[in-house]
Amino acid sequence: MKYLVAFTALFLLAVLGVSAMPYVKVLGVTPDLVLVFAACWTVARGQGEALVVVPLAGVLRDLTTSDPLGTSVLALSPIVLLTATRALWIMESELVPTLLVVGAGSLGYGVLSMTVLAATGQEMPWADGLLRVVLPAAVVNALFTPIVYLPVRWLSPQPRPGLAGTAPSSR
Repeated sequence: MKYLVAFTALFLLAVLGVSAMPYVKVLGVTPDLVLVFAACWTVARGQGEALVVVPLAGVLRDLTTSDPLGTSVLALSPIVLLTATRALWIMESELVPTLLVVGAGSLGYGVLSMTVLAATGQEMPWADGLLRVVLPAAVVNALFTPIVYLPVRWLSPQPRPGLAGTAPSSR
């Protein structure tokens, strides 16, 4: 059931991303709600579910854009790696780490996406692309994170004592 919810949300966000979101420009870029949702889901639900939801997000994103199929799956993969550091987080709230995962994941997505597109023969203006698209996209995606994070967190199960990072103190 949880993957059906994720699939439905990702499908709706992917369609929204190509239909209405191009009209929403912040700092000259459009927020990538599919990336933000995938990052929020993986932080809230863990790396096990990230291994299913992130590739699903990539495929749905590629099916709704003109990117070669598989580009977004590869470009979203840093989110899974960034979520692996979840056990090291010392904060009670997961919003700040989620913001960091979204920002770093956006940077990784931009660089990997540009690399794949350059490898397929498309001309990539690297300096201009990094400064005018990738860096602002990381900031904008982080700004839109709370909008997506709150519903995802609300739908996620609460952490159980004894899991990594949630064990009660032993005094």
